[in-house]
Amino acid sequence: MKVFEPHVLKELKERTARDGSPVLSVYLNIDPSLPANAKGGYRTLLDQMLEKVRANIEDSSLKEHFEEDSRWIRSRVEHLIPGGKTYVAFCDVSEDFYYEEELPLRLANVVAYEDTPYVRPLIEAMDEYERYGVVLLDREKARFFIVFLGQIEELEDAINIPPVRHRKTSGTDHMRSQMVFQRRAETWSSWFLKELSERLQELTLRYQLPHLILMGPPEVTAEFYRLLPRSLQEKVVDRVRMPVKASEKEVLEACIPAIEERERAVEEKLVKDVVTAASKSGSTSEKAVMGINGVLDAINQGRVYLLVYPSGYAVSGYYCPRCEVLLDHAPENANCPYCSAELEEVDDIIWLASEKVLASKGRIEEVRSPGAKKYLEQNGFVGAFLR
Repeated sequence: MKVFEPHVLKELKERTARDGSPVLSVYLNIDPSLPANAKGGYRTLLDQMLEKVRANIEDSSLKEHFEEDSRWIRSRVEHLIPGGKTYVAFCDVSEDFYYEEELPLRLANVVAYEDTPYVRPLIEAMDEYERYGVVLLDREKARFFIVFLGQIEELEDAINIPPVRHRKTSGTDHMRSQMVFQRRAETWSSWFLKELSERLQELTLRYQLPHLILMGPPEVTAEFYRLLPRSLQEKVVDRVRMPVKASEKEVLEACIPAIEERERAVEEKLVKDVVTAASKSGSTSEKAVMGINGVLDAINQGRVYLLVYPSGYAVSGYYCPRCEVLLDHAPENANCPYCSAELEEVDDIIWLASEKVLASKGRIEEVRSPGAKKYLEQNGFVGAFLR
């Protein structure tokens, strides 16, 4: 999987509408770790979503156009070997417009048939998840990488300078030659690092990089850091010793400690914020809520814009197939308290809750940091910021 680039999103967002030729947009959960997807269950879900959209199209010509686009999507998914968590595709067969990608993040299942590509989930994901730019350098070469959601991609933009060569001489001439060589090497190295600094500014803007990691010999990364403008220095989260010929895998593994440390701090702050906000919420100004009962009640009302829950935990509960209400426990008659339909017991109500939040244009945060998870468990297990 390639790291999703901001310019792709810009092109999709700015695609102009074609008269009478809508675009079919699909977001499909294909996570192979989910039991429901083990035998290609996502294909059945795709068929159901496509049929639901098709049933609402009245114009016969548009329905035929939709069928043509649907066939292309189905053919792609039919032969798909999932490697990510969400399959994203946009197509308008009549206009020869196609785009598909697997993303290593979870987005809500959506099928849209509109004049332009439905890119809102991508926009929100790009805003929510942080990208790291990595510069691996020595005094003669630099390589650029982007790390995003556990994926790494090396950019083609690399800077090289030819090595400084000198003739071997003897005596005084040799000493003079060495001095000239040293000055020339220092001059070229200084020029190279300054040139690299300017190039890094361009890449940071192009790929919208909020954080940077510098890699290479310590003395080189230290000198390079001093040459960076203040705006880039503030983005540097770590400097790591690494040979410039390192593989992508080695670079990614070396980045992980710095990234995990930052994400751990972000998660701990988020958990403390939701717990504090919930404790200060009054009856007339509720900003957050803690505890499974209160969180599910807020989700049922469509009030949650950020759900916070610990990774790896499942809580049983109940689901109403008619009005889609979620409950942590069932009434004595096992019927929905809102529509009286028979409730269904589910093994993981948190999963359904997160799906419902995503579907209502909210966000989810799966907490993985041990410290943040423990604090969350001690204060209600699950929390939510409210609209």
